[in-house]
Amino acid sequence: MNKDTTTHSPGRATHTTWLMALLAIAELILGFVLLSFPYLMGASAVWVAGFVLLVVAVMRLIQVFTRPGYRLWNFLAALLYCLLGLMFIMRTEVSLSVITLVIGIALLVGGVLRLAMAFTLRSQVGSTWRFFNAIISIVLGALVTWGWPESSYWLLGTVIAIEMIFSGWTLLFLALAPRREEVHSHVG
Repeated sequence: MNKDTTTHSPGRATHTTWLMALLAIAELILGFVLLSFPYLMGASAVWVAGFVLLVVAVMRLIQVFTRPGYRLWNFLAALLYCLLGLMFIMRTEVSLSVITLVIGIALLVGGVLRLAMAFTLRSQVGSTWRFFNAIISIVLGALVTWGWPESSYWLLGTVIAIEMIFSGWTLLFLALAPRREEVHSHVG
């Protein structure tokens, strides 16, 4: 006797759907707010990363005394994390600028490598998309590096805000998906 013991409560599903939709709308709104203040978001991300690096430094320092075989490695790692963490906290603007330059160079190098791959694999299906992806990466990398250090004021915060906006849209569509399935099941 295989009986399904799960119960479906329409009221509970509706409550969960609305809660998920409200959270998605909140994330969308916060994403657009952060998009209005990209420097504040970027600098905050670097500052928080600095504190995280300090916590990791303490964790590595604890390992210096608890793992005898890796004392030197853990000490050097703790020292590096501590210095980076302090730099991120005390010199946030410089750190944000360096991170932005690294991202710009990575986009350029990645774009050039993708372009070479697109030309190498041009006879394969999807090579047009590889070429398009490469061009976008190169253009973005050029915008970031040629606009550097001014691009430091908008890049990281803009990327984080856009990610939040797309995450909010995705969550909203997921929240509304069960309702669409209900409508289709009642129609058919």
